[in-house]
Amino acid sequence: MNHDSRPSGMPAAALIAGLLLTSASPAPARPNLSKEHIKALEKGEVLEFSQKVKGSGVMMGKAVGIVEDVPEAVLYVLLAVDKYKYFLPRVTGSRITKRRGWDTYAVIHTDLPWPVKDVWVYLKLTRKDKPGRVYSIKWWMLNGTMKKYEGSALIEPYTKDGRQSVLTYKLLAEPQTAAPDSMISNGIKRVASTILHRTRLRLKALRKYKKLPKGM
Repeated sequence: MNHDSRPSGMPAAALIAGLLLTSASPAPARPNLSKEHIKALEKGEVLEFSQKVKGSGVMMGKAVGIVEDVPEAVLYVLLAVDKYKYFLPRVTGSRITKRRGWDTYAVIHTDLPWPVKDVWVYLKLTRKDKPGRVYSIKWWMLNGTMKKYEGSALIEPYTKDGRQSVLTYKLLAEPQTAAPDSMISNGIKRVASTILHRTRLRLKALRKYKKLPKGM
């Protein structure tokens, strides 16, 4: 585990700014959801949705859930693509090939259920930091054996003290297969939800064994 006190790709100036923001009281984020959905979030449930994608019969999966940790820690886990193989199901290999500024290039290998089986993607991930300890990550496939692989993660403080975050995770993964679009769409929605659940578990483990960067 990298013991650098900065999230991946964070320059020193940005770290200082982040620490100053940590001591402030950010406005809690409230996703644009119904009251019933908000109540479900606050009970610990992960909300699952599907969104239409222009030019594709496969729908994007979307998961929204509260994470019991600060936004910077959630960002750290999602940017550490080389660690995905340790906590995400069906990921058999993951490595970062290079970082350029706040851009990360990585390769992910997965063993998916029949009829897809083994696939790999070469990704570019780019991050953007916004005021109020809000972070976004977007990624898309540069090469690989999928038709499409792209997505985004939006991380926002959920409570006034910033000790809880709300994560909105979107994923579009269209494999080279003749399987029905509806089957693939349902699978993608489940995968997005599973990744959110596993991110929670990963953070709990890192906290328990004190493996997160200092000051986070």
